[in-house]
Amino acid sequence: MLFGLLGCKAKAKKDFVFDEFKSQIEKYGMRIDSFDETELIYISQGETTLKVSLDNVRKNYERDKDTSHISDLVQTLISNSLELPSKWTDVQNDIYISLFPNYYEFADSLHSKVTDEFSKVYIHSGQGKLTWITPDDLKKWNITEADLDKQANQNADKLLAVTPISFDTIENRKVGLIEVEHTSLKPALLFAPSMKEKVKKDFGFPFYAVIPVRDFCYIFSEKDFNFFSARIGQIVIDEYKKSGYPITTEILKFTDKEVKAVGKYPVK
Repeated sequence: MLFGLLGCKAKAKKDFVFDEFKSQIEKYGMRIDSFDETELIYISQGETTLKVSLDNVRKNYERDKDTSHISDLVQTLISNSLELPSKWTDVQNDIYISLFPNYYEFADSLHSKVTDEFSKVYIHSGQGKLTWITPDDLKKWNITEADLDKQANQNADKLLAVTPISFDTIENRKVGLIEVEHTSLKPALLFAPSMKEKVKKDFGFPFYAVIPVRDFCYIFSEKDFNFFSARIGQIVIDEYKKSGYPITTEILKFTDKEVKAVGKYPVK
């Protein structure tokens, strides 16, 4: 499984981010085995080999000098080296979807393509970690993929019920923001079945949204499409380019039947 990939060559040189990453994984008994020709980092865990790029983490650290970005990546590696609990009752309340760009190596994780740019991935969210779910997990829990999807929707609806959607007003037009504590789940709440009722009063339905990165999204109404699509392009591009967790620069339309891209801001 490939973590932290941005799509450009990683530079595993001796810098603070690399040294701190190496130091942290060694505290958990992990070590760097090798680098390939693009300097991606290879770490073996039993029968699994993890390929890691520090590009995203380095970008986030350079942006705000916060070492938690390094710790988050280390914790992601650790969480994916551990087996999820064997009982469905121990995990079912923490099943969600999260969103990842399609250049990720999804391997055998349970995921489905949403647009040409990104997919939704079924995850277990616990202690600040996102663990991708595999068919082996379903066998262990004695459930079907349909059961998993149903549970993810139920959990998303429950979280959405206690999650406020605030909004800014620009020239008497509303743009919405999701205020969820676990920001990695923020864009995923857009896919909650109850989102339609949640936004109907302020934004109508269908509605539009942009989700350039995992912790940022805007919602706006169909009647305000021309207004906002002409104004938010640079914000979307800037968020996408400066974050280590990009998703897409597409403008998405949410309807009863589908979620589809109706446009895309170009990233130069």
